Amino acid sequence: MKNRNGFTLVELLAVIAILAILVIIALPNVLKMFREAKVNTFIREVQNIMRSAESKYMSLSIGNKNTKCFDSSTNALNLDGRSNILYVVKFNDKGKIIEVSARDEANELIANNSSGIQREDIGKKYKVSEAKTSITDCDGNELVGGEKSKTKYTESELNGADPVLNDPMIPVILSDTGVATYTDEYDEWYKYTEKKWANAVILVDTPSKEYTEGDTILESDIRGYFVWIPKYSYRIFNLGDYDSVQDSQPESQTKTIDIEFGTRTTGEAEGECITPMESGETGDCDIRDLMTHPSFLSIPSNGFWVGKFETGYNQNSDTTKPITEKDISTWTTAQAQVTENYSSNLENKIIVKPGIYSWRNQTIATFFQSAYNFNRSLDSHMMKNTEWGAVAYLSHSKYGIQNEVRINNHSDYLTGYAANSKDAAGSTTDNLKWNTDTGHLASTTGNITGVYDMSGGVHEYMASYIDETAKNSGMDNIITNEIYNKYLDKYSNLVTSNTAYKYRILGDATGEMGPFWNNSYYQSTWYTDYSYFIEPSYPWFVRGGISSKDTTRAGQFNYSRNTGSAVYEYGTRLILKP
Repeated sequence: MKNRNGFTLVELLAVIAILAILVIIALPNVLKMFREAKVNTFIREVQNIMRSAESKYMSLSIGNKNTKCFDSSTNALNLDGRSNILYVVKFNDKGKIIEVSARDEANELIANNSSGIQREDIGKKYKVSEAKTSITDCDGNELVGGEKSKTKYTESELNGADPVLNDPMIPVILSDTGVATYTDEYDEWYKYTEKKWANAVILVDTPSKEYTEGDTILESDIRGYFVWIPKYSYRIFNLGDYDSVQDSQPESQTKTIDIEFGTRTTGEAEGECITPMESGETGDCDIRDLMTHPSFLSIPSNGFWVGKFETGYNQNSDTTKPITEKDISTWTTAQAQVTENYSSNLENKIIVKPGIYSWRNQTIATFFQSAYNFNRSLDSHMMKNTEWGAVAYLSHSKYGIQNEVRINNHSDYLTGYAANSKDAAGSTTDNLKWNTDTGHLASTTGNITGVYDMSGGVHEYMASYIDETAKNSGMDNIITNEIYNKYLDKYSNLVTSNTAYKYRILGDATGEMGPFWNNSYYQSTWYTDYSYFIEPSYPWFVRGGISSKDTTRAGQFNYSRNTGSAVYEYGTRLILKP
């Protein structure tokens, strides 16, 4: 008998017929599974939209902003999900969601309940149906169904640490001459790989007009300029274990600081270390280890906004209209000072602008409380030493100027100026404004997008002190209150002298700038910047140097100390962490 080597044609046709029957039977169930998966995904996205709306509503309520409607067109939310969902979310006076409308190419959900809608009701009490109806936005205009919403611009180099904007911040693009244009977040408005840092402004309470994307914003309508510092890790280049100074000048140690942007915190992969955070601690960190900068961990964030200029004070009686450069001719330098204890009105007069007098001669307590109350929905606070260090290190990476920023030598303490020559003496004339080619050299990027006044101007008090010794500064009730802990850098009470550099906090740009030497003044090997560590008699850090005195010793790596009392030449800087 011969062996059979295959199927007959009849057998093959029978198998194909059976498979076809099975497909016909199974196909509806398979399609149903795909449909249910898409619906479930849509439900989760709508719940995420509601969650984001509730969060934004709460943050705006804290800032007394009564926004009760959010939609994907005119008042968009910051969402991590898909970009092709059209949505509208409305609130009542009690902060409860009463209307939700959402749709994509295939699904829609319409929910209304004057008593409030719970997220878990979406998909249960309120069912998803096939997309058919139109949706009306917060202004009563139709959102066009089926069109994809825009995707916010991000830069891959930042690895998720892109700018976070909350009301009332407006993203802007600055021309080289300082003209601010209201930009669309969906367009390219920053590029750190080209040293173009993200900028945003806050307007006065009653601007001269309502601005929209593409508009040029009048300088008189701007209350403050801010620059985004993305979360990053850096490779440790010096552990800063110094407790003395040398008699002769050591070789310069300046180098490009190796930085990697990203939202992840180091400590898991090989070649990384866990950020020690404590004064004088090194933990498991060593030279060349990658370490997340501490400024992004004490207040967990994907970055922070720093005042583009030293903080100013609006002396005008009309607090809604900040001082502009044309008003300065009617001022005296004394009018930039308010020698009084903190009152609830002071934070309303804070301004962050170029060409104005730096706010000076205040106690550190007044600076701290005014900054803290500037805008709680943006988690505003006085700059800390570690936050200064984060800006300074970024300036000396491939993303920044990679050099010492030019000194602001304006002897009247006007913000945003640059000396005509390197290390020029204090003067009211030997300098140029921030929006000129020379002025750009006083920026951390070497162009107009960076941070100014980090060299010269006024000494800037930091919210950073020696534990147990910050006496007679008016800060006693603040440093003992736990709610303020994260807004303060606390240094070891083992510090006994102004050369106790080893008690630095890794990343604060103090001890790591060593070794140090004595040339009538203590100076570092980074641009010979002034380097006096805090000590028990002078427990509060100050940064940057001063226009009229420091000249060659000023710079973004300059640091000194004082008592926390009001000093004529001392100011501060503002931080926002939305």
